[in-house]
Amino acid sequence: MHLDAVTLRDRDRSLAAEWLLADGAGGYASSTVLLCGTRRYHGLWVPALNPPVDRRVILSHLEERLVPPGGDPTLPAYLSTTEYGGGFFPDGTPFAESFDSEPLPQLVSRAGGLVVQREVLLLPGGDGVCLTYRVRGQGRWTLDLAPMLALRPLHALAHSHGNFRAERLDRACGLRCLVEGLPGVFLWMDAPTYIEAPARAASRPTASATVAPVWYYGVLRRVERQRGFDCHEDVLNPGHWTVSAEGSAEWHVFCSFEPPHPIDAAAARQALLARQAALSARAGAAKDERLSRLARAADAFIVRRRLGQEDLATIIAGYHWFGDWGRDALIALPGLAMESGRLDVAEKVLRAFAAAAREGLVPNCYAEDTGRPLYNTVDASLWFIQAAAAYARHGGRDDFLRGHLWPVVAQVCDWYRAGTGYGIHADADGLITAGSPDTQLTWMDATSRGKPVTPRHGKAVEINALWLSGLALARQLAARLNVPPPGAAEGLDAARAAFGKLFWNPRARCLYDCIRPDGAADPSVRPNQVFAVGLPHAPLAGERARAVVRAVREKLLTPRGLRTLAPNDPAYRGRYAGGADERDAAYHQGTVWPWLLGPYVDAAFAVEDPRCARGEAQQILDGLLDSMEEAGLGQIGEVFDGDPPHRPGGCIAQAWSVAAAIHIWKLLESTGGLG
Repeated sequence: MHLDAVTLRDRDRSLAAEWLLADGAGGYASSTVLLCGTRRYHGLWVPALNPPVDRRVILSHLEERLVPPGGDPTLPAYLSTTEYGGGFFPDGTPFAESFDSEPLPQLVSRAGGLVVQREVLLLPGGDGVCLTYRVRGQGRWTLDLAPMLALRPLHALAHSHGNFRAERLDRACGLRCLVEGLPGVFLWMDAPTYIEAPARAASRPTASATVAPVWYYGVLRRVERQRGFDCHEDVLNPGHWTVSAEGSAEWHVFCSFEPPHPIDAAAARQALLARQAALSARAGAAKDERLSRLARAADAFIVRRRLGQEDLATIIAGYHWFGDWGRDALIALPGLAMESGRLDVAEKVLRAFAAAAREGLVPNCYAEDTGRPLYNTVDASLWFIQAAAAYARHGGRDDFLRGHLWPVVAQVCDWYRAGTGYGIHADADGLITAGSPDTQLTWMDATSRGKPVTPRHGKAVEINALWLSGLALARQLAARLNVPPPGAAEGLDAARAAFGKLFWNPRARCLYDCIRPDGAADPSVRPNQVFAVGLPHAPLAGERARAVVRAVREKLLTPRGLRTLAPNDPAYRGRYAGGADERDAAYHQGTVWPWLLGPYVDAAFAVEDPRCARGEAQQILDGLLDSMEEAGLGQIGEVFDGDPPHRPGGCIAQAWSVAAAIHIWKLLESTGGLG
């Protein structure tokens, strides 16, 4: 995406436009288009110390002071932008000329007859960040660059302390900063060179590094203030570089845990571009730029996870603050990998989650600090069955199914029928009941003031749709592998009949959302019922299935996703905004989620005339592609307001949102309807 000077100089608008790069190991670089951080999660280098978790914000930003040809050294042009509680200093907004998010984030400023470009490139595998600087123009100029370090855990804010040491490097133009609890942080730059040698240059470009540590106090993270969190932090400037040249020159600045070593930045950049092109071609999107962006967006979420001595893979649920969540990963996996031509990646993700399964439970998430698996979910295991079946449908290998996936599929079926943690078990009617008034085990898991916002203990509609679909899929897999099916599958027909009787709401002509343990039915109109229509071997068909799709379309469908509650419900919240409790209270009470559009389109294709379904799916896909310019540039965000104009909120990049768009694209392609 390209932003011009008029757009960039609208400072509030620019500070709401964010970009993201991922390094394939759980780390990332992200900021606003002005390179001015507005979140605690922003930073030019945020690596994962124990991939993909234990992420640390290392390099926050750089302060840039330019003395142009003929300029007064005491009155430099400040090109960078930093916000403090009392205002902006420096404020480089007036000099901002353009920003491009692709192929790599690049901000261009113009001052004193010079054009200054900076481009951000993450080194692969979490090895560091490279910032390429190019100054174009004539005459002698000087540019001072001051790196600002946060040196803190991802979710914290930094405050000044004396537990550090900054020192100049002997064999490179740079600095090293030592701080307790982190490897040494190395900051260095290569020698600047002329882009075009000036005819009468008096000397080569020069660069020097100076150690002069100082804390900058009270940097404001404005989005944290809007979200009701602590919003001021201190950043450490260990020193600065001074670069001087006569004419156009370029150089690279590096930040890494590794000591200075030769890095071919141009080759690294070219390798990244080649990888992006290959991913687009593999997904079948090489000739369509919008779809190609979608394929590239998917790659940000697929990251390395170590299992013993083997490198496997997992999926980051969303940037900036989510790690790898079982539910999100398994929902997103078909779109991000299988439908994108990356079956090898799908195998690595499935193996990683299969290895962590315990007593029929697949991890809900992993602790950010320790990486320990947490199992507090009822649906992640059921989504594992769906992902295993999707792997089989997309040409998966029988030996992999038999050796790695089938044991977990069978384990889930057996434990869910007999009973496992968190009260998860099959009731007398064969349907799954789970949880208690104090737990949130489904994807609608928000709590406010210690209480569930959307209580769904008992028999939740999508959990039982997944259960019934999963039993049928398990039976299919067993036949394919020539092994006995799970015993739970014997009661499938009776459980399907019980589902139709229990969940049908004749008054609203759609499905109840949840049946409480005491038998009370929750009539809230929510999107969870689409799974009972769109899943493979869905338990609902015929006129009732068509009625469900109509109800969801009329009450929940928006251009950016499905609302989580009908607007005419007294509990509906149309805006996802305010402090943590306010946002949690709206999270599943009306807030729009793009990921639900994938299941909705599946349901529409299951009951509608194919031409009508294709037309609606195309409009939905266009809306999702349009949203890639609204939250994170080139990404699809987590949530949007329930009320128009459906402003984005939450994470700027969400795995299952991107996966839903890919799924709809591939469904349209397979049915001959992609426009």
